[in-house]
Amino acid sequence: MISNSAIKHILIYLALVFGAVLIGAGCSSNVTKEEPTQNDLLKAPAANLAQSYLAAKTRLRLVERQVKFGSFGGSGARFTLLSGGEMIDKDNVDEYLAKYQKQLSLYEEVIRQRGSNDLSGMYYGEATESCSRSNSTFAAAIQAQKHGAIEIRQNNMNALVVVSVLQDGGEFDISNPAAVVESALAVIEAANSDYYFRGQFNNDVIEIKPDVSVLKTWPKWANPPSRSDLEKCVITLKL
Repeated sequence: MISNSAIKHILIYLALVFGAVLIGAGCSSNVTKEEPTQNDLLKAPAANLAQSYLAAKTRLRLVERQVKFGSFGGSGARFTLLSGGEMIDKDNVDEYLAKYQKQLSLYEEVIRQRGSNDLSGMYYGEATESCSRSNSTFAAAIQAQKHGAIEIRQNNMNALVVVSVLQDGGEFDISNPAAVVESALAVIEAANSDYYFRGQFNNDVIEIKPDVSVLKTWPKWANPPSRSDLEKCVITLKL
């Protein structure tokens, strides 16, 4: 559990969730970016593969959701979606859907070959002081709480890292999507799908650190954390 004063910072940050959708006139782009091969993925570090899988799944779900909402047809004829630096509109959305579906299938196939250790369970969590300045609900919540447990719920390669938060006498969960490849764990920050954490399970302990590459795309107006704070932020989960 975390206190009301600690949760105040977290809720302020939740209000700064980054939108992945850009409304307006946009130009079409061809789907020409070179993608990793199956052999590349088989050789990739496990944490990198887990993070790339999460990114692929997030991109596909985002486009599928907008198609379901009818964003690319009718009144949404000039709707443009910015995803992973790629501009998607009504003229190329089908091409991108096919591309993302193919990507995700490849990641799933490779991860099944490499395997996913069972990391599910209740963990005691702690984090270094700099995690409180990481602008991450996930890291700040664990850093603020002095007791209580973090739960990992896992279904094969897919997982959730769930942190319970206490506010105004009530309790709610912050559920962070995650993926497991071999003994490595990748986690998406619940409030920012560009913000990833990577961890490694060893002797009943998972040590998790933020991926500092998030700073490359973090807008200055959105109060990005310092690189130093991210590099010093370490989350430890113990069974």
